[in-house]
Amino acid sequence: MPKIIWEDSNAVNYSLNDNVSSLILQKRGLSPKELESFLNPNYDSLNDPFIIPNMKIAVERIKKAINKNEKIVIYGDYDIDGLSSSALMKDAFIMMGTEVDLYIPDRFEEGYGLNSQAIKKLKKDGYDLVITVDCGTTAHEQLDLARNIGLDIVVTDHHEPDGNAPAGAVACVNPKLEIDNQLNDLAGVGVAFYLIRALQQKYELIKPGQEKWLLDLVALGTVCDVVPLTGDNRILTSFGLKVMKKTKRAGLVSLAEKSSVDIAKISEDDLGFKIGPRLNAAGRLTHAQNALDVLIARSRAQADEHSQVLNELNTKRQESTKDIFVEANKIAKKYKKDPILVLSSADWSHGVIGIVASRISEKWHKPVILLQELGEYSKGSARSYGSFSIIDAIRDSSDLIDTFGGHNFAAGLKLRTDRLDEFRYRINRYTIENMDAKNNFKIIDIGLDLGTNSPSLSIYDDVAQLAPFGNSNRKPYMRGSYKVSEIRLVGSDASHLRLKLKSNDGAEHVAIGFGKADEFSELEVGQEIEIAFELGENIWMDKRTHQIEIVDIVTKE
Repeated sequence: MPKIIWEDSNAVNYSLNDNVSSLILQKRGLSPKELESFLNPNYDSLNDPFIIPNMKIAVERIKKAINKNEKIVIYGDYDIDGLSSSALMKDAFIMMGTEVDLYIPDRFEEGYGLNSQAIKKLKKDGYDLVITVDCGTTAHEQLDLARNIGLDIVVTDHHEPDGNAPAGAVACVNPKLEIDNQLNDLAGVGVAFYLIRALQQKYELIKPGQEKWLLDLVALGTVCDVVPLTGDNRILTSFGLKVMKKTKRAGLVSLAEKSSVDIAKISEDDLGFKIGPRLNAAGRLTHAQNALDVLIARSRAQADEHSQVLNELNTKRQESTKDIFVEANKIAKKYKKDPILVLSSADWSHGVIGIVASRISEKWHKPVILLQELGEYSKGSARSYGSFSIIDAIRDSSDLIDTFGGHNFAAGLKLRTDRLDEFRYRINRYTIENMDAKNNFKIIDIGLDLGTNSPSLSIYDDVAQLAPFGNSNRKPYMRGSYKVSEIRLVGSDASHLRLKLKSNDGAEHVAIGFGKADEFSELEVGQEIEIAFELGENIWMDKRTHQIEIVDIVTKE
């Protein structure tokens, strides 16, 4: 059974006519002033872009390039943050009357970030200035090379530095170069947008207000990069979603249609679970240029052509993910006693194994590392479970690893294939010594305790004021006590659980548990249960109803 702890110390005990959203924010410790700004984001309260280190140097070099009509290229990344940043910079420079080119490295041939071959090629192709987005902070060797061959590079990034700013860059614009910078949580696209705001402020290269049309791309990258949706990120995403609902960006309109999303009602969930996976599919299976082409398409015909390619790639990605999951799950059974699963195969694509690692982790309720064996070397992705730090576990075996990076909950790594067995032994030994009784449990913070009260659309609408939801502002978990009145298994493989739950007032409520049919197979009609859930809405034939989305169930004795 899942190792889940229900934490309810900050739960709001529901009473009829409560202003639920305000009570939840108060429980989170927000002052009345903070509560007001949270519920009513104000674009004019965004922080000054010049508080980001090295911003002044960066905009002065870029303005010089514009004045001298230098050849400029934007160097991006193949994930959604890097792609949305690249498209944003392209549009912003068009607003400033300047054309720039875009360069996205190949995930499989070049890997992440700046690489020496690309830098040499860009110099040979006659570029005078490279502006990176979402990469470059730790590329010391590549930036030194660029300086030595006379190629200026302005780095814009949000990743953790490994010390001081890179000496080879003209400027490294990264809020994380200062520990307490107020903009440390920006995504790469956020840093790129603040660079544009800085150019706008200092040189008036864009008319006031025109930059807001870039906010749809800011919202896309910010949501899909899973940075905290608080502070400036909350403002950027809130306004970005408003812009997206009115967007004339052909690619986003086309992608929304292909994803069965009404762009006029688009939400952060649509970006994270429908639009995002289609854009990511390109970089995971082929070249991310296919996704970038959608975002920068200038006509609907172009956008439709490119988004159809993404749709087909996403279908292949889903099939590949499913096949790898089945195979990885079989191998996991061999190592089921290990506290951390280290699984590998030559048949898996490292472009999609991060997705599978997350799913295997949820199924087995423990940290997971999946690797593709690429001959001499293996490359893979790691996902944690509970509060256990996967990056600390990997770091403990750093002498066996060629490269690695990440954070507490997700990481990437590369090591020699002949070291896999020793790595599996070492990281499991570390895990046994350092995983305590609590940090391998998934903790769900109950935000609203309904008791025996009925969930409703009015409660859903009240809580929706806290949106956009995401990292550091997740949709509140709720708890309720109800009686099971109907049990059905649904889905093509009967893996989903659909319940009807009866509350004390006699009302029945539909509850759905995706992939939870096996987990709660012993439930019986008539049982009294406590359920942890998210409250959602279901729209069918233009009729709105509330829907309980099951997280965990405890039966009463």
